[in-house]
Amino acid sequence: MNGRDRVYDHAKLILIFLVVLGHIIEPFISKSRGLEGIFNFIYLFHMPAFIFISGYFTKGKLTFRTGLKLSLDYFVLFIMIQLVFVAVMKGIGIDQYQFLTVQPAYIYWYLFAMFVWSLMLPAALWLGRSVKIGIGRVFLVSVLVALGAGYIDQIGWAWSLSRIVVFFPFFVLGYYFKSRGWIIYQVFPNRWMALAVMLAGALMMWIWPDLFQFNLVSGANSYAKIGLNDTGLIVRLVLYLTQWMMIMAFFTLLPKRPFVLSHLGTKTLTIYILHGFIVKGLIATAYFN
Repeated sequence: MNGRDRVYDHAKLILIFLVVLGHIIEPFISKSRGLEGIFNFIYLFHMPAFIFISGYFTKGKLTFRTGLKLSLDYFVLFIMIQLVFVAVMKGIGIDQYQFLTVQPAYIYWYLFAMFVWSLMLPAALWLGRSVKIGIGRVFLVSVLVALGAGYIDQIGWAWSLSRIVVFFPFFVLGYYFKSRGWIIYQVFPNRWMALAVMLAGALMMWIWPDLFQFNLVSGANSYAKIGLNDTGLIVRLVLYLTQWMMIMAFFTLLPKRPFVLSHLGTKTLTIYILHGFIVKGLIATAYFN
């Protein structure tokens, strides 16, 4: 393995498969209870798990060199992909996306969010050191901010601001595990317990598909806009706890040894970028009809 922990490659491989699967079955979920259950189950944990991994491997430090690399890796790439994607969409007759907009197009909000999270974490750590609090309390503050942000209607789709705030605790949690030397796939004592947690999550989303509605799980809206004025904070907190349990269970179930497809876990960014064009192309050709 040359010192490389393949569990994280396996995690990214399975998660990118779930990302693609979720986008492919999305047009059908209103017509199939089974696909709706699968879709809800996927969205319950796949993005938080991806963001946890991103936080785990972030440096947590910001210098001119790292800032320049972040800008090239995420912000410049985001701008380029955004322009190309909108141009291609207009070329195939999909006009819902615009060049000059504060809302990242389709799935590519994640690139912009990665850039912002990678800047937010060093800033949060510096602020934590200034007031003499550790990374654990920085994580708790990020959770409290995310819970409170749901009450501010202005924190929404624009700039993907709501998603950036709501998912930031998973980014911080990943860095927290790395800084403490904790291994996420060793939290559960055995795989049977992890399997039970995943099955419970799947069953819960099957029986109560509206328990954690998509607009809540996506992290893109305020409580008021999804009809949770009074209970939004409690529901989001319960959602967080459920997602944290499922992330730990998911990692516990992953294979530890490399296999024939392990190397694809290092290619997830390419798959992520390209599949958005493919899915929209299929929509434009009425394939899903």
